Amino acid sequence: MDENDSAENAIDYNKLKPWNSRDCTVIVNSIRYNQDFSLLTLGTSKGYKVFLTSTLRQAHEPTAAVLNLGDINIAMTYCKSSLVFLLPSRYNKQYEFNEIIVFDDFYQTKFASFKEKTEEILNFFISNNLIYLITLSKILVLEILSFKIIDIINNINSIEPLLSFNFCDFIAYTELGDKKKIFIKYYQNNNHKISSLIKKTINSKFEYMQTFQLSPDGNLIAVASIFGNKLHLYYTQTGKLKECIFLGQYIQTIEKLLFSEKSNYLLSLKNDNTFNIYKINKEQQDNSICICEKYSDNNITVQTNNDKNVGIMGYFRKLSKNKDIKDPHAFAEFEGNKIFLDFDRTQNKEIILIKENGKFIKYRFKKTATGSINPYISFQWE
Repeated sequence: MDENDSAENAIDYNKLKPWNSRDCTVIVNSIRYNQDFSLLTLGTSKGYKVFLTSTLRQAHEPTAAVLNLGDINIAMTYCKSSLVFLLPSRYNKQYEFNEIIVFDDFYQTKFASFKEKTEEILNFFISNNLIYLITLSKILVLEILSFKIIDIINNINSIEPLLSFNFCDFIAYTELGDKKKIFIKYYQNNNHKISSLIKKTINSKFEYMQTFQLSPDGNLIAVASIFGNKLHLYYTQTGKLKECIFLGQYIQTIEKLLFSEKSNYLLSLKNDNTFNIYKINKEQQDNSICICEKYSDNNITVQTNNDKNVGIMGYFRKLSKNKDIKDPHAFAEFEGNKIFLDFDRTQNKEIILIKENGKFIKYRFKKTATGSINPYISFQWE
């Protein structure tokens, strides 16, 4: 695709429409940013939807051709062009779930496609001029649009729920070895040239781990203990402990850990529809003291929060006399099933939540008091 084609197919931002479409009832399957985080693309049960990140105005007209694409698991707009990469769901009867489709939003037609012959495609990412297809046992590295296979990364377990990826200047994926080790593998992508894997091993002080997440720059990894009451941050370069966050002697299930774009905040998403945000110390800390080591996880009595006014963290902090417990920088509660949660890439102190029913909520939190997260933008498909 040359420069003239790119200019011709570019999105006309003067024709954007707000997110109040009543064209159809859809279920949201995924949300993806484009390469410069200026566009949000939703994969839905009826095609896809594209929005401008800054204003949340719809960036294309809903058409019959888009709706007829059927159930799309993942959709991602390539740069600021009219090309949208699509991964159909296994419920889509028109396409196979081992096929990546490139749809041209300007011409309203299928532009190109690629089929993985042996395995189902579980996920994909686009970085610069490369596309990474994740299957059950490997990552395929392909040229964008031509789909020429450049390299294959073998022997990974991509359906492991504790995987994390970063596709900025490199790709990195993590996996558990034995119960106390995390393996991080960096696959360099400098100047569009593929180089060999760089492997790091982090030895956790936890006997078992519940979940973990790699920071956007690949320099930190956050690890939650098996009971979800202890968090550790490690430097990936040295494997040393950076920070210990002790949450108290009670059990909680942490579904996801998430770093802000600048890695100065850590979000902990729990299964009770609450999330907490902790501020990360900026200073280099090579000799951090592990506070939580002196507290045993044995014989824990789990208490129930019946006071809805003070919040989950406020409840346990209020009852506890333990000064080692770290208060969250902010927390919030929400209702219903959530399918996507992320820090706003443009603001860093704003959080985007999208629910399966298509409801979009953007939260903003302040620097001061606990409980300072409040929704300030909310949209709902009717």
